[in-house]
Formats: sequence, structure tokens, C-alpha cells
Amino acid sequence: MFENRVLVVGDVMLDRHVHGHVRRISPEAPVPVVGLLGEVSTPGGAGNVAAGLAALGCDVALAGLIGPDVEGEALREALAAKGVAGPGLVERPGLATVSKTRILSEAHQQLLRLDRDGDRAAYAAFEDDLLAHALPMVGDASAVVLADYEKGVITPKVARAVIAECRRLGVPCVVDPKKVDFSPYAGATVVTPNQLEAERTAGRPLPDDDEAGRAAEELLSALGTDAMLITRGPQGMTLALPGAVHHVPSRTRDVADVTGAGDTVVAVMAACLGDGWPVLDACRLANTAAGIAVGRPGAYVVQAGELRAAWGGLSPKILDADAAARLLAEARRRGRRVVFTNGCFDILHAGHLSCLEGAKRLGDILVVGLNSDASVRELKGPSRPVIRQDDRAGLLAGLACVDVVVVFDDPTPIALIEAFEPDVLAKGGDYAIEDIVGADLVMARGGRVVAIPLVPGRSTTSILERRAG
Repeated sequence: MFENRVLVVGDVMLDRHVHGHVRRISPEAPVPVVGLLGEVSTPGGAGNVAAGLAALGCDVALAGLIGPDVEGEALREALAAKGVAGPGLVERPGLATVSKTRILSEAHQQLLRLDRDGDRAAYAAFEDDLLAHALPMVGDASAVVLADYEKGVITPKVARAVIAECRRLGVPCVVDPKKVDFSPYAGATVVTPNQLEAERTAGRPLPDDDEAGRAAEELLSALGTDAMLITRGPQGMTLALPGAVHHVPSRTRDVADVTGAGDTVVAVMAACLGDGWPVLDACRLANTAAGIAVGRPGAYVVQAGELRAAWGGLSPKILDADAAARLLAEARRRGRRVVFTNGCFDILHAGHLSCLEGAKRLGDILVVGLNSDASVRELKGPSRPVIRQDDRAGLLAGLACVDVVVVFDDPTPIALIEAFEPDVLAKGGDYAIEDIVGADLVMARGGRVVAIPLVPGRSTTSILERRAG
């Protein structure tokens, strides 16, 4: 979607998610005993912003500080897995790599979080070392992000130096702030506080559009930025530009997890500004991306394909096979159970809905493989489908029980089953388990195959026959 180069400077950290099952309470203390099932490490903080940019197609450079420890090495590996090189990661003795470890139950409830924040003063002591790595990279960037999580990396000196270099070279600079005092961000292209951060800095509540607009204008004037963007969760976004305030309504329908939504916003804003988009258009695309991100569990990294589709008016649930495979692989690493089913779903009816809801009850994420128009014609004849594939995909995506829709051209979904590696394969109808396409693959990996009974008298064929009669 984007092909520019973006530099991210900020507090990098390692996010660990430890998954386990809870079956009993410890006899030693009134706490749950967690049986370890798996652990996932992902980039956090500025690293998550960098991962988001890489997923949008950007060439990403990342500058930050880490310690000479196992967490730092794990962070390098996690960044590489997301397509982010880390030549700007400065490793210094005496530093502890910032990390957050979340203990989660099978139901994905957070039981405990362990933070290793490091020493802010120790990090600040290496501000000159960080600038020596970061400033030479500004000239090669189309845009720069300052990702400040108040862990000690983005000192006032670092913020002012990076912003000044961006101004000198004409490179857009997007700031994700955490400081109460925004003055070190003066002169940036756009600063993107969330509502709580904006209220804390403005010194008053911002309960509605008018108050948010006034605060954004005040901050814009005080800091001399090109724009001020306040992200307000379900109330959308408020953007102040010189002489104008715009309120962009939220595009979120179902919220699964707001973690990382701010990272998504700054990543998309930087990618857009680096491509020369007007700030208001960049804000609107960032708003669309945030709506996708909060609809997924965890700090979800929005993919270019799904953002492109959502920007074009399609549901973000409709993905191509590659994007879906990445999403599902990440979901499995987080301990979520993936269910796959497939069909033509031509004239969606109550029988379809019953099967889909039954399939969703078998796991956490339901993926529907949808036969394309060409595939349906091959299977059903030249008079089918009645409903074209984009409309069928949109109807399926509108169902609460469906999480992902992937259209495929082949007569069978075997290629999708191989790529997605579902934990459960479900199929509606009176099939013998061994006759369900892909059953052997799923069972060979230890998965389940389930035939869901049909609702009597409910089928597309019977609907068409009644119409013809």
C-alpha cells in the first residue's frame, strides 16, 4: 500500500504473552495456578509502530536503546520476524531492555502483568549516542515518528533535535506523546495525544466535540505544529489545522481490544504524510485503520490488504489468503483456536446461519472460505451464483459469528486448509468425517473435524425451486 521509508525513534520494548489453562487455585495462596501452554514475544512500544509500518509496505528504520540481555536479543528476533531491521538499536551496558509480560488464561483474560521498565535516568544518559544513530537517518526518510512512552529514550533534547532536523530537511514528523508537558514536541508536523493525555495537558475534561476542538486549537497554537490530532476512542478523532477543526467519527463496530490502537494511528499517519497525503485524508485513513485494530484481540498489526479493502468500503473481515494466513498464525501463537469452514453461501439463509454459529462455538476465530463466482459456476452450473461474490462476502462478513472471509477460485478449499492450519474443520451436511475435504490434513496435526447437521428444509436449491414453482 505504501513504499516509502519511515524512521521510528523511541522507546522500544518486548511484549511477552504467556498463555496457560487455569484448573485450580493454589494451595499456597488464593491465586490461580496457570498450566503453561505457550509463550509469544512481539515488538512493543516503538517496535509495534515499526511493525505496523512494515505491514503497510514501508521500508522501516528503527532507532532505540536496549540492554545487553536476553530480552534485547528476543526483541531483535521479534522485530526481524515482523520485517523490521534494527541497525539503529543501540545496546549499552547497564541498561535493562524494557519488557512487559502478560499472563493470560485460555479465555484470554489477563491474570497478571509483569513490567520491567528499566531506569529512566540510565536511558537518558545515552541520549547523545541515540542521536548519533538517529539524526543521520532522517535525511533518508520520507517521514519520522517519535514514539514516546516515557521510558527515558525521548528526552526533551532528543525530541527537539529530531524535530529540528525534520524541519530543516522538510521531512514530516509525527509524535505520539506521553509527557504531560508537550513543549519538547514544538514544531512537529502533527502530535497525536489520546483523550486522557490531551485532558492531562490541557488541565480540564474534554467531554464533547466543542471542548476537544478548543483544546486541540490551543495546543496547536502553543506548540506551533502543523496539526494537532486528539484520538477519542468511540468518539472518533478531533483534528485541528490552522483555521479549521474537523471531527472524524469512529468507524469501530465491535471492540475486542484497544491495545496498540494509538500505535496504529501514528504508523498510518506517518505512512500517509510520507507519501504526500493531506493531513485530513491521512487522519481519515488512520481512523479506518484504528477501527480494524480494535476489532482484533491484542496489539493487532493492521495489514495493507485489509486496510485497502476497508478504505474502499469493504469489510475489514474480508482478507486475501496471505493476509489471512498471517492473522491466523499470530492468533494461534496467542493460544486462540481457529475454526475453518467453507461453502458457496449463495442466497444466505437460516440454514447457513445455524451452521456458521455452530462452527463458531467450536473455537475462538471462525474463518469462512467462500467459493468465487467462477468456482460456483464450475460446481453448480452456468445459472449460478445468484448473488455475486463481493455481495456474498459482504453478507458473511456482516455476521457476528464470522471473523474472517477469504474468497477462493479452486473447486475445493484444500489450498486454504493447508495454508491456514485450522485447529477445527467444520462442514455443514450429512458428510462422513473422512469425506470432508481436508479432514486428513487437520486430523494429522491433531485437530478436530466436525460435521454440523443441516436445518431441515433450508437450502439454496429449495429456495430457488420454490421461486421457479
